[in-house]
Amino acid sequence: MSGSKYGDQRSFIEVINDVDSFVLNDSFYQLITHDNTTCIGYISSTIANYFIGFDKYFKVNHQLKTITIDSSFDTFETRNIMIADIANQWRSIKELDEQLNKGWRNELYTAYYPSTEPYFLVERSFSVLLGVVTYGVHLNGYIPANKSSNGKLKMWIPRRSPTKPTYPGMLDNTVAGGLGYPHGIWETVIKECFEEAGLSQEFIESHAKCVGVTSYLYKTKDGRVQPEVEYTYDIEFDNEFDVIPHPEDGEAEYFKLMDIDEILERLYNKEFKPNCGLIIVDFLIRHGLITPENEPHYFEIVNRCHRNLPFPTR
Repeated sequence: MSGSKYGDQRSFIEVINDVDSFVLNDSFYQLITHDNTTCIGYISSTIANYFIGFDKYFKVNHQLKTITIDSSFDTFETRNIMIADIANQWRSIKELDEQLNKGWRNELYTAYYPSTEPYFLVERSFSVLLGVVTYGVHLNGYIPANKSSNGKLKMWIPRRSPTKPTYPGMLDNTVAGGLGYPHGIWETVIKECFEEAGLSQEFIESHAKCVGVTSYLYKTKDGRVQPEVEYTYDIEFDNEFDVIPHPEDGEAEYFKLMDIDEILERLYNKEFKPNCGLIIVDFLIRHGLITPENEPHYFEIVNRCHRNLPFPTR
């Protein structure tokens, strides 16, 4: 393997550092539930300033660094209306155009409180400004070594469209998508596999299996935090020829079947969208290709692919 070195061994720790990258500090505000009991998100000080003037919705305490939802919003329905209203008002703020408007999807995510209970729905691009936990599915389409034409494990790797609003042109997992309301996890798997890769429901139902979940706290380039949970699936293809993923909705530019050597090289070169790199590292660990013997930061990597998030979760 080639890439950066730690001592006399190469490591994937930098792939993880690029994703699980957030460290809480005094510049962040806590988003507090209407009953004043629980933090459900971290908000950067820059974004916190935009809450000033919305006193009927939030109570901002700069000394305690808290932004508390007003106690009058004590139902799921009223919170949904309130969150949608402020998100739409903020769309007119010029400084938030890059974060909010360019990523606006008309797709709702669910924030939870208490755990497993939907607390409010929020537009996908606005959820990032609130620092609440978001959820998605990531699927690794692969051909095991014993079914590969060159005797090496291979994976179907797409290149993201150059017109994508986030991480254009980078490499991705075979299929990945956010968990939008009101779709369930398996429903999202089926939907995303067809929309992104043209894979039929029949094929996915007979070839995909859930293999776990990853979680991490991602710090964006502009200093915000994205706590994310990704449900992970493996799709074992029977061979290289019968079923071939192909771009269906324009999310991907093309798919390429890469063997493990090329995948490792591109991981080291950071050609993958950051969280997709983490998902592939997790795949390599589960398949015994990254081990305590060849990875000097094995314990840290495994733990940081499965962070304990300090918020209520799904």
